[in-house]
Amino acid sequence: MDALNVKLIRKSWLTTLKYIEQQFQQLIQQTLPDLVLGTMASKSQNEDKAGPVLERKITIKNEGLVTSIEERLQAKPPSISPQHCIFTVPERLRKLNEDAFTPQVVSLGPLHRNKLQQYKAIENHKLHYLTAFLAHQSSMALMNECVDKLKGIEKQARECYAEEIELSSDEFVNMMILDGCLVIEFFLRYDNRLLKDDYDPLFDNLHYHKAFEDDLLLLENQLPFIVLKMLFDIVNNAGSRKLWDTSFLGLAMKYHDIENLHLLHEPKHLLDLVLQQYIPSKTFKEKGNESSKRFRIIPRAVHLWEAGVRFQRLPAEEKRHLLDVSFEKGILKIPVIDIEDQTESLFRNLIAFEQCYKHSTYVGDYTTLMDHLIDTESDVALLRRKEIITNWLGDDGEVSDMFNKLGKNVVSSKDFHYVDLYNELNKYYRTPWHTWNATLKRDYFNTPWSAIAFVAAGIGIICTIIQTMQAFQEETGKA
Repeated sequence: MDALNVKLIRKSWLTTLKYIEQQFQQLIQQTLPDLVLGTMASKSQNEDKAGPVLERKITIKNEGLVTSIEERLQAKPPSISPQHCIFTVPERLRKLNEDAFTPQVVSLGPLHRNKLQQYKAIENHKLHYLTAFLAHQSSMALMNECVDKLKGIEKQARECYAEEIELSSDEFVNMMILDGCLVIEFFLRYDNRLLKDDYDPLFDNLHYHKAFEDDLLLLENQLPFIVLKMLFDIVNNAGSRKLWDTSFLGLAMKYHDIENLHLLHEPKHLLDLVLQQYIPSKTFKEKGNESSKRFRIIPRAVHLWEAGVRFQRLPAEEKRHLLDVSFEKGILKIPVIDIEDQTESLFRNLIAFEQCYKHSTYVGDYTTLMDHLIDTESDVALLRRKEIITNWLGDDGEVSDMFNKLGKNVVSSKDFHYVDLYNELNKYYRTPWHTWNATLKRDYFNTPWSAIAFVAAGIGIICTIIQTMQAFQEETGKA
């Protein structure tokens, strides 16, 4: 092979290797992450012409992403405050019964403010109630004091809402005054009907009255208690002497028929006030916290009754709280509960509040207990006969369905407050003697006549045995 051919072959190989190198670099550029390419480009000192172009493209792309993240970091993030106590109901709970969380006639606070047209009738009534409330002291100058003092606690009031409130300061304060005075004036007129007008739709229109009362206890319709208390105190203390010999807390407790309530803390809002009346006694809580967390689900009410458990309505003199359920010496004592049209809505909103807020799930545990006791309408009928349930719905099946659905999608607390109760009931239920004794009493001693018949039958059997033995002895003697 001559020198010319060698030179041509060498040139061909170099061209081929150069082409392979270029293809390999393109493959790397297409497959490796941009970050790695950027690092390689920055470290390379002898890159070809395509290198700087690639680096420039990567820089532009990353620069946009970095800028976007920096802008989000510099923007004011949504506030996360331990003061949050008014929440949007979680979707997993709302979808089970949306009507239970949606206002019917009035929007209070910002969470349903976008639907004001839907509640126009009561929106117009808010101005009338505001005028009437301030007129108790015959001084419209009170409005300046209301605005000034609410401006002073605006930040604190906003922090009560878990949602970011997209309202200006003036809009927010205006809303708090209108809505707060509506609630206070309603309570005052409820306490003293002489204060109401000749025709007041919130009292004289039965639909509005009932719906308004229900709307007051919706989680998404709550107003900060500090706002209601401040507005009440401004008007009550404006004159030379107090207009009303009570506090707003006392007025609210009277409206909700709450007596002798030992508050764990100042209520965050009206729903929190109602929740605190359901919290069980101190002894019960301590007992529950010390017990084992392991337990088995209890049998339903009818099965417990068949096993000898006696159901007893908690006597009026012993009544403390709705959740104070106890079991002792075979007797399950349960405070009476009235089941009305609004009961499900109230329980659902209390449970939603417990699920979102930072306290224990007392109401959730109670509804779990009732769900386990009640499986069918026959269980409701038993508890109704024992005067534990007062069924204003009329249909025992509706009550059964309500309790069976209340606990759905509810996250259970790690400290179930009826652990001891469940363990004691299961132990009693699994003891055969209790079932035999209950069957004997129920089938043979439920009336005096059945008892006499049972005793007579027993005597007859004994006599028959004696006669048989005597006859056997006589036959043996003859033999």
